[in-house]
Amino acid sequence: MAKKVHRTCPMADAVDHHCPFAPLHPLPRVTADLPGCGGRLRVELEDFQVEEIPLYLPSGQGDHLYLWIEKVDVAAESLRRHVSRALGVSNRDIGMAGLKDRRAITRQWLSVPRSAEDRISRIDTDRIRVLEVKAHRNKLRTGHLAGNRFVLRLRDVVPDAKARAEAKIAVLQASGVPNFFGSQRMGHGGSTLAAGFALTLGAQQMTRVQTPDGTTHVLHLGDRSLRRLAASALQGEVFNRTLAERLARGLFDRVLPGDVCQKPDTGGTFTTDDPAREQARLERREVTITAPMWGPKMIRPTGEAAELEHAVLDSMGLTEAQFAVLGSLAEGTRRPIAIHPTEVTVVEEVDANGVPALVLSFILPAGSFATVFVHEMAGPIPGESADDDLDDGPAADSQPDDATDSSPSAETDTCD
Repeated sequence: MAKKVHRTCPMADAVDHHCPFAPLHPLPRVTADLPGCGGRLRVELEDFQVEEIPLYLPSGQGDHLYLWIEKVDVAAESLRRHVSRALGVSNRDIGMAGLKDRRAITRQWLSVPRSAEDRISRIDTDRIRVLEVKAHRNKLRTGHLAGNRFVLRLRDVVPDAKARAEAKIAVLQASGVPNFFGSQRMGHGGSTLAAGFALTLGAQQMTRVQTPDGTTHVLHLGDRSLRRLAASALQGEVFNRTLAERLARGLFDRVLPGDVCQKPDTGGTFTTDDPAREQARLERREVTITAPMWGPKMIRPTGEAAELEHAVLDSMGLTEAQFAVLGSLAEGTRRPIAIHPTEVTVVEEVDANGVPALVLSFILPAGSFATVFVHEMAGPIPGESADDDLDDGPAADSQPDDATDSSPSAETDTCD
Protein backbone atom coordinates (compact mmCIF):
# COMPACT_ATOMS: atom_id res chain seq x y z
CA MET A 1 0.00 0.00 0.00
CA ALA A 2 1.14 3.50 -0.61
CA LYS A 3 2.34 5.55 2.36
CA LYS A 4 -0.66 6.46 4.50
CA VAL A 5 -2.17 6.77 7.94
CA HIS A 6 -4.49 3.81 8.30
CA ARG A 7 -6.31 2.53 11.34
CA THR A 8 -8.97 -0.17 11.19
CA CYS A 9 -11.53 -0.12 13.99
CA PRO A 10 -14.30 -2.71 14.65
CA MET A 11 -16.48 0.20 15.81
CA ALA A 12 -16.16 3.95 15.80
CA ASP A 13 -18.11 6.74 17.43
CA ALA A 14 -18.54 8.57 14.16
CA VAL A 15 -17.76 8.14 10.51
CA ASP A 16 -17.60 10.63 7.69
CA HIS A 17 -18.73 8.32 4.88
CA HIS A 18 -20.33 4.91 4.40
CA CYS A 19 -19.11 2.96 1.37
CA PRO A 20 -22.13 0.93 0.13
CA PHE A 21 -20.14 -1.87 -1.54
CA ALA A 22 -17.27 -4.21 -0.77
CA PRO A 23 -14.81 -5.74 -3.26
CA LEU A 24 -16.39 -8.40 -5.44
CA HIS A 25 -15.66 -11.79 -3.85
CA PRO A 26 -15.15 -14.44 -4.93
CA LEU A 27 -14.20 -13.50 -8.46
CA PRO A 28 -16.12 -15.62 -11.00
CA ARG A 29 -14.19 -18.18 -13.03
CA VAL A 30 -14.51 -18.82 -16.74
CA THR A 31 -13.45 -22.43 -16.00
CA ALA A 32 -15.91 -22.95 -13.12
CA ASP A 33 -17.13 -26.21 -14.67
CA LEU A 34 -13.67 -27.78 -14.32
CA PRO A 35 -12.29 -28.95 -10.94
CA GLY A 36 -9.37 -26.97 -9.56
CA CYS A 37 -5.97 -28.11 -8.36
CA GLY A 38 -6.27 -26.54 -4.89
CA GLY A 39 -3.16 -25.49 -3.05
CA ARG A 40 -1.68 -22.69 -0.99
CA LEU A 41 0.36 -19.83 -2.41
CA ARG A 42 3.15 -17.88 -0.68
CA VAL A 43 3.73 -20.37 2.11
CA GLU A 44 7.42 -19.44 1.75
CA LEU A 45 8.93 -16.32 0.21
CA GLU A 46 10.46 -18.28 -2.66
CA ASP A 47 6.98 -19.50 -3.64
CA PHE A 48 6.27 -16.20 -5.43
CA GLN A 49 8.90 -14.87 -7.83
CA VAL A 50 8.41 -12.21 -10.47
CA GLU A 51 10.77 -10.59 -12.94
CA GLU A 52 10.03 -7.59 -15.11
CA ILE A 53 10.24 -7.86 -18.87
CA PRO A 54 11.29 -4.31 -19.79
CA LEU A 55 9.88 -2.39 -22.71
CA TYR A 56 13.44 -1.46 -23.61
CA LEU A 57 16.92 -1.92 -22.17
CA PRO A 58 19.20 0.91 -21.05
CA SER A 59 21.51 2.12 -23.81
CA GLY A 60 24.63 2.76 -21.71
CA GLN A 61 24.53 6.52 -22.27
CA GLY A 62 22.59 9.34 -20.66
CA ASP A 63 21.92 11.28 -17.45
CA HIS A 64 20.04 8.50 -15.64
CA LEU A 65 21.22 5.23 -14.14
CA TYR A 66 19.08 2.13 -14.49
CA LEU A 67 19.50 -0.29 -11.58
CA TRP A 68 18.48 -3.94 -11.94
CA ILE A 69 17.38 -4.67 -8.38
CA GLU A 70 16.37 -7.82 -6.52
CA LYS A 71 14.32 -7.37 -3.36
CA VAL A 72 13.10 -10.01 -0.92
CA ASP A 73 10.06 -9.34 1.29
CA VAL A 74 10.24 -5.59 0.73
CA ALA A 75 7.24 -3.43 -0.23
CA ALA A 76 7.59 -1.27 -3.32
CA GLU A 77 7.23 2.04 -1.50
CA SER A 78 9.68 0.86 1.16
CA LEU A 79 12.17 0.17 -1.64
CA ARG A 80 11.66 3.65 -3.07
CA ARG A 81 12.15 5.29 0.34
CA HIS A 82 15.26 3.21 1.05
CA VAL A 83 16.88 4.13 -2.26
CA SER A 84 15.97 7.77 -1.70
CA ARG A 85 17.67 7.81 1.71
CA ALA A 86 20.69 5.76 0.60
CA LEU A 87 21.43 8.03 -2.37
CA GLY A 88 20.29 11.33 -0.89
CA VAL A 89 17.83 12.00 -3.71
CA SER A 90 14.14 12.87 -3.76
CA ASN A 91 11.51 10.14 -4.09
CA ARG A 92 10.36 11.99 -7.21
CA ASP A 93 13.74 11.40 -8.83
CA ILE A 94 13.35 7.61 -8.62
CA GLY A 95 11.66 5.99 -11.60
CA MET A 96 9.84 2.66 -11.64
CA ALA A 97 7.89 1.00 -14.43
CA GLY A 98 5.66 -0.43 -11.71
CA LEU A 99 5.33 -1.70 -8.17
CA LYS A 100 6.05 -5.23 -7.01
CA ASP A 101 4.51 -7.32 -4.25
CA ARG A 102 6.12 -7.36 -0.82
CA ARG A 103 5.93 -11.04 0.14
CA ALA A 104 7.90 -12.25 -2.85
CA ILE A 105 11.29 -12.36 -4.52
CA THR A 106 11.19 -9.75 -7.27
CA ARG A 107 13.57 -8.31 -9.85
CA GLN A 108 12.95 -5.02 -11.61
CA TRP A 109 14.57 -1.96 -13.14
CA LEU A 110 14.64 1.29 -11.22
CA SER A 111 16.14 4.61 -12.40
CA VAL A 112 17.99 7.27 -10.42
CA PRO A 113 19.90 10.44 -11.39
CA ARG A 114 23.39 9.69 -12.66
CA SER A 115 24.72 12.25 -10.19
CA ALA A 116 24.22 9.55 -7.51
CA GLU A 117 26.54 7.08 -9.26
CA ASP A 118 29.24 7.13 -6.57
CA ARG A 119 26.68 6.18 -3.88
CA ILE A 120 25.04 3.16 -5.54
CA SER A 121 26.86 0.73 -3.23
CA ARG A 122 24.93 2.17 -0.28
CA ILE A 123 21.72 0.60 -1.54
CA ASP A 124 22.61 -3.04 -0.83
CA THR A 125 21.16 -4.66 2.31
CA ASP A 126 20.42 -8.23 3.31
CA ARG A 127 17.10 -7.97 1.41
CA ILE A 128 17.91 -5.54 -1.43
CA ARG A 129 20.67 -6.08 -3.99
CA VAL A 130 21.73 -4.06 -7.03
CA LEU A 131 22.53 -6.66 -9.68
CA GLU A 132 23.38 -4.39 -12.63
CA VAL A 133 23.91 -0.69 -13.31
CA LYS A 134 23.67 0.93 -16.74
CA ALA A 135 23.11 4.48 -17.98
CA HIS A 136 20.17 5.65 -20.08
CA ARG A 137 18.94 8.95 -21.47
CA ASN A 138 15.48 9.08 -19.82
CA LYS A 139 13.94 8.42 -16.44
CA LEU A 140 12.03 5.15 -16.14
CA ARG A 141 8.31 5.87 -16.02
CA THR A 142 5.08 4.08 -15.23
CA GLY A 143 4.08 1.71 -18.02
CA HIS A 144 7.58 1.34 -19.53
CA LEU A 145 7.04 -2.39 -19.25
CA ALA A 146 6.32 -5.22 -21.69
CA GLY A 147 5.17 -7.76 -19.12
CA ASN A 148 6.19 -9.93 -16.19
CA ARG A 149 7.56 -13.42 -15.87
CA PHE A 150 6.24 -15.36 -12.88
CA VAL A 151 7.40 -18.55 -11.15
CA LEU A 152 4.87 -19.53 -8.48
CA ARG A 153 4.66 -22.57 -6.25
CA LEU A 154 1.30 -23.93 -5.09
CA ARG A 155 1.78 -26.23 -2.10
CA ASP A 156 -0.57 -28.86 -0.71
CA VAL A 157 -2.39 -29.40 -4.00
CA VAL A 158 -4.81 -32.27 -4.74
CA PRO A 159 -3.37 -35.63 -5.94
CA ASP A 160 -4.20 -35.12 -9.64
CA ALA A 161 -3.34 -31.40 -9.56
CA LYS A 162 -1.19 -31.38 -12.70
CA ALA A 163 -3.88 -32.93 -14.88
CA ARG A 164 -6.48 -30.51 -13.50
CA ALA A 165 -4.25 -27.50 -14.04
CA GLU A 166 -3.40 -28.52 -17.59
CA ALA A 167 -7.09 -29.01 -18.44
CA LYS A 168 -7.85 -25.50 -17.24
CA ILE A 169 -4.85 -24.01 -19.00
CA ALA A 170 -6.01 -25.51 -22.31
CA VAL A 171 -9.35 -23.72 -21.93
CA LEU A 172 -7.82 -20.46 -20.73
CA GLN A 173 -5.30 -20.28 -23.55
CA ALA A 174 -8.18 -20.51 -26.01
CA SER A 175 -10.72 -18.27 -24.25
CA GLY A 176 -8.35 -15.95 -22.40
CA VAL A 177 -8.19 -15.29 -18.66
CA PRO A 178 -10.63 -12.74 -17.21
CA ASN A 179 -8.47 -9.67 -16.63
CA PHE A 180 -9.81 -8.91 -13.15
CA PHE A 181 -8.01 -6.67 -10.72
CA GLY A 182 -6.81 -8.74 -7.79
CA SER A 183 -7.92 -8.09 -4.23
CA GLN A 184 -4.56 -6.39 -3.59
CA ARG A 185 -5.80 -3.39 -5.57
CA MET A 186 -8.73 -2.87 -3.18
CA GLY A 187 -6.64 -2.67 0.01
CA HIS A 188 -6.88 -4.53 3.29
CA GLY A 189 -10.56 -5.12 4.05
CA GLY A 190 -11.50 -3.01 1.03
CA SER A 191 -10.01 0.10 2.66
CA THR A 192 -8.50 1.56 -0.52
CA LEU A 193 -11.75 1.00 -2.42
CA ALA A 194 -13.69 2.69 0.39
CA ALA A 195 -11.29 5.63 0.25
CA GLY A 196 -11.94 5.93 -3.49
CA PHE A 197 -15.68 6.13 -2.87
CA ALA A 198 -15.12 8.78 -0.19
CA LEU A 199 -13.12 10.87 -2.67
CA THR A 200 -16.15 11.06 -4.97
CA LEU A 201 -18.05 12.66 -2.07
CA GLY A 202 -15.40 15.31 -1.56
CA ALA A 203 -13.42 13.67 1.26
CA GLN A 204 -10.10 15.33 2.02
CA GLN A 205 -7.28 14.96 4.53
CA MET A 206 -8.08 12.60 7.45
CA THR A 207 -11.32 10.75 6.80
CA ARG A 208 -13.22 7.85 8.34
CA VAL A 209 -14.95 5.46 5.96
CA GLN A 210 -17.15 2.57 7.04
CA THR A 211 -17.38 -0.55 4.86
CA PRO A 212 -20.46 -2.79 4.60
CA ASP A 213 -19.13 -5.16 7.31
CA GLY A 214 -19.19 -2.30 9.84
CA THR A 215 -15.42 -1.77 9.93
CA THR A 216 -14.23 1.82 9.96
CA HIS A 217 -11.02 2.69 8.14
CA VAL A 218 -9.24 5.91 9.03
CA LEU A 219 -7.14 7.20 6.14
CA HIS A 220 -5.15 10.32 5.38
CA LEU A 221 -6.37 11.42 1.96
CA GLY A 222 -3.96 14.32 1.99
CA ASP A 223 -1.42 11.83 0.65
CA ARG A 224 -1.58 12.09 -3.15
CA SER A 225 -0.18 8.58 -3.61
CA LEU A 226 -3.05 7.17 -1.58
CA ARG A 227 -5.58 9.32 -3.45
CA ARG A 228 -4.35 7.97 -6.78
CA LEU A 229 -4.47 4.38 -5.53
CA ALA A 230 -7.92 4.96 -4.06
CA ALA A 231 -9.32 6.43 -7.27
CA SER A 232 -7.80 3.55 -9.23
CA ALA A 233 -9.34 1.02 -6.83
CA LEU A 234 -12.80 2.50 -7.41
CA GLN A 235 -12.29 2.36 -11.17
CA GLY A 236 -11.03 -1.21 -10.81
CA GLU A 237 -14.03 -2.36 -8.79
CA VAL A 238 -16.46 -1.05 -11.41
CA PHE A 239 -14.35 -2.77 -14.07
CA ASN A 240 -14.45 -6.06 -12.12
CA ARG A 241 -18.21 -5.93 -11.74
CA THR A 242 -18.68 -5.08 -15.42
CA LEU A 243 -16.51 -8.05 -16.40
CA ALA A 244 -18.40 -10.29 -13.96
CA GLU A 245 -21.69 -9.20 -15.53
CA ARG A 246 -20.42 -10.10 -19.00
CA LEU A 247 -19.37 -13.53 -17.71
CA ALA A 248 -22.79 -14.05 -16.10
CA ARG A 249 -24.54 -13.15 -19.36
CA GLY A 250 -22.25 -15.34 -21.49
CA LEU A 251 -20.68 -12.28 -23.13
CA PHE A 252 -17.03 -12.79 -22.17
CA ASP A 253 -16.07 -13.73 -25.72
CA ARG A 254 -18.88 -12.07 -27.67
CA VAL A 255 -18.72 -8.60 -29.22
CA LEU A 256 -21.79 -6.49 -28.53
CA PRO A 257 -23.11 -3.67 -30.70
CA GLY A 258 -21.34 -0.54 -29.53
CA ASP A 259 -18.52 -2.32 -27.67
CA VAL A 260 -15.24 -0.45 -27.39
CA CYS A 261 -12.56 -2.76 -28.77
CA GLN A 262 -8.80 -2.42 -28.72
CA LYS A 263 -6.05 -3.41 -31.13
CA PRO A 264 -3.41 -5.30 -29.09
CA ASP A 265 -0.57 -4.38 -31.42
CA THR A 266 -1.10 -0.60 -31.25
CA GLY A 267 -3.34 -0.08 -28.22
CA GLY A 268 -5.76 1.90 -30.38
CA THR A 269 -9.43 1.78 -29.34
CA PHE A 270 -12.59 2.19 -31.38
CA THR A 271 -16.34 1.79 -31.00
CA THR A 272 -17.75 -1.21 -32.82
CA ASP A 273 -20.13 -0.49 -35.67
CA ASP A 274 -20.05 -4.04 -37.10
CA PRO A 275 -20.17 -6.70 -34.34
CA ALA A 276 -19.95 -9.63 -36.79
CA ARG A 277 -16.77 -8.26 -38.34
CA GLU A 278 -15.17 -7.58 -34.95
CA GLN A 279 -16.26 -10.99 -33.64
CA ALA A 280 -14.22 -12.63 -36.39
CA ARG A 281 -11.26 -10.41 -35.57
CA LEU A 282 -11.66 -11.21 -31.87
CA GLU A 283 -11.44 -14.93 -32.63
CA ARG A 284 -8.21 -14.27 -34.55
CA ARG A 285 -6.94 -12.21 -31.59
CA GLU A 286 -6.66 -9.12 -33.75
CA VAL A 287 -8.83 -7.14 -31.30
CA THR A 288 -9.90 -7.43 -27.69
CA ILE A 289 -13.10 -6.34 -25.95
CA THR A 290 -12.62 -3.68 -23.28
CA ALA A 291 -14.51 -2.63 -20.16
CA PRO A 292 -14.59 0.78 -18.47
CA MET A 293 -12.10 2.48 -16.21
CA TRP A 294 -14.52 5.36 -15.72
CA GLY A 295 -13.42 8.96 -16.04
CA PRO A 296 -14.10 12.04 -18.19
CA LYS A 297 -11.63 11.08 -20.94
CA MET A 298 -12.80 7.48 -21.31
CA ILE A 299 -14.10 6.45 -24.73
CA ARG A 300 -17.80 5.68 -24.31
CA PRO A 301 -19.53 2.63 -25.78
CA THR A 302 -22.87 2.90 -27.54
CA GLY A 303 -25.98 0.76 -27.92
CA GLU A 304 -26.21 -2.54 -26.07
CA ALA A 305 -22.69 -2.27 -24.64
CA ALA A 306 -23.46 1.15 -23.17
CA GLU A 307 -26.64 -0.19 -21.57
CA LEU A 308 -24.70 -2.99 -19.88
CA GLU A 309 -21.97 -0.70 -18.54
CA HIS A 310 -24.40 1.88 -17.22
CA ALA A 311 -26.52 -0.83 -15.59
CA VAL A 312 -23.47 -1.94 -13.58
CA LEU A 313 -22.69 1.64 -12.60
CA ASP A 314 -26.31 2.17 -11.52
CA SER A 315 -26.31 -1.05 -9.48
CA MET A 316 -23.41 0.33 -7.43
CA GLY A 317 -25.16 3.64 -6.83
CA LEU A 318 -22.50 5.50 -8.81
CA THR A 319 -22.72 8.11 -11.55
CA GLU A 320 -20.38 9.43 -14.21
CA ALA A 321 -20.40 12.76 -12.40
CA GLN A 322 -18.76 11.19 -9.36
CA PHE A 323 -15.78 10.12 -11.46
CA ALA A 324 -15.54 13.64 -12.86
CA VAL A 325 -15.05 14.84 -9.26
CA LEU A 326 -11.85 12.78 -9.14
CA GLY A 327 -10.31 14.93 -11.86
CA SER A 328 -6.77 13.97 -12.82
CA LEU A 329 -6.83 11.08 -10.33
CA ALA A 330 -9.13 9.15 -12.66
CA GLU A 331 -9.11 10.62 -16.15
CA GLY A 332 -10.58 7.44 -17.63
CA THR A 333 -9.43 4.75 -20.02
CA ARG A 334 -10.39 1.27 -21.23
CA ARG A 335 -8.95 -2.08 -20.10
CA PRO A 336 -9.07 -5.39 -22.01
CA ILE A 337 -11.40 -7.92 -20.39
CA ALA A 338 -9.24 -10.92 -21.36
CA ILE A 339 -5.53 -11.70 -21.36
CA HIS A 340 -3.60 -14.65 -22.81
CA PRO A 341 -0.73 -15.95 -20.66
CA THR A 342 2.27 -17.19 -22.64
CA GLU A 343 5.11 -19.64 -22.02
CA VAL A 344 2.97 -21.51 -19.49
CA THR A 345 4.52 -24.58 -17.87
CA VAL A 346 3.40 -26.81 -15.00
CA VAL A 347 5.83 -28.99 -13.06
CA GLU A 348 4.97 -31.41 -10.26
CA GLU A 349 7.19 -31.67 -7.21
CA VAL A 350 7.15 -32.87 -3.61
CA ASP A 351 8.65 -30.63 -0.92
CA ALA A 352 10.95 -31.71 1.90
CA ASN A 353 7.97 -32.59 4.07
CA GLY A 354 6.41 -34.82 1.43
CA VAL A 355 3.72 -32.26 0.54
CA PRO A 356 2.74 -32.27 -3.17
CA ALA A 357 3.16 -29.01 -5.06
CA LEU A 358 2.91 -27.48 -8.51
CA VAL A 359 5.41 -24.99 -9.91
CA LEU A 360 3.71 -22.68 -12.41
CA SER A 361 5.73 -20.53 -14.81
CA PHE A 362 4.12 -18.01 -17.17
CA ILE A 363 4.29 -14.53 -18.65
CA LEU A 364 1.51 -11.96 -18.28
CA PRO A 365 1.14 -8.55 -19.94
CA ALA A 366 1.73 -5.45 -17.83
CA GLY A 367 -1.16 -4.57 -15.57
CA SER A 368 -2.45 -8.14 -15.09
CA PHE A 369 -2.59 -10.03 -11.81
CA ALA A 370 -0.88 -13.39 -11.42
CA THR A 371 -3.16 -14.31 -8.51
CA VAL A 372 -6.20 -13.99 -10.79
CA PHE A 373 -4.69 -16.54 -13.20
CA VAL A 374 -3.82 -18.91 -10.34
CA HIS A 375 -7.30 -18.40 -8.83
CA GLU A 376 -8.76 -19.79 -12.06
CA MET A 377 -6.66 -22.95 -11.74
CA ALA A 378 -6.95 -23.47 -7.98
CA GLY A 379 -10.73 -23.92 -7.79
CA PRO A 380 -13.42 -24.91 -7.48
CA ILE A 381 -12.72 -28.02 -5.42
CA PRO A 382 -15.66 -30.48 -5.65
CA GLY A 383 -17.35 -30.88 -2.28
CA GLU A 384 -16.02 -27.60 -0.90
CA SER A 385 -17.74 -24.25 -0.57
CA ALA A 386 -18.83 -22.53 -3.76
CA ASP A 387 -17.18 -19.43 -2.30
CA ASP A 388 -13.77 -21.09 -2.19
CA ASP A 389 -10.85 -18.89 -3.09
CA LEU A 390 -7.12 -19.24 -3.57
CA ASP A 391 -5.29 -19.51 -0.25
CA ASP A 392 -2.72 -16.76 -0.77
CA GLY A 393 -0.78 -17.48 2.39
CA PRO A 394 0.22 -14.77 4.87
CA ALA A 395 -0.98 -11.27 4.09
CA ALA A 396 1.13 -9.78 1.35
CA ASP A 397 0.13 -6.16 2.09
CA SER A 398 -1.77 -4.19 -0.47
CA GLN A 399 0.81 -4.10 -3.21
CA PRO A 400 -0.11 -5.66 -6.55
CA ASP A 401 1.31 -8.96 -7.70
CA ASP A 402 1.90 -7.62 -11.16
CA ALA A 403 4.24 -4.79 -11.97
CA THR A 404 2.07 -2.00 -13.23
CA ASP A 405 -1.25 -0.79 -14.35
CA SER A 406 -0.18 0.95 -17.52
CA SER A 407 -3.38 2.97 -17.79
CA PRO A 408 -2.73 6.70 -17.54
CA SER A 409 -5.43 7.09 -14.90
CA ALA A 410 -3.83 4.80 -12.35
CA GLU A 411 -0.93 4.90 -9.97
CA THR A 412 1.95 2.65 -10.85
CA ASP A 413 0.40 -0.58 -9.70
CA THR A 414 -1.70 -3.09 -10.59
CA CYS A 415 -2.77 -5.01 -10.68
CA ASP A 416 -5.14 -7.69 -10.23
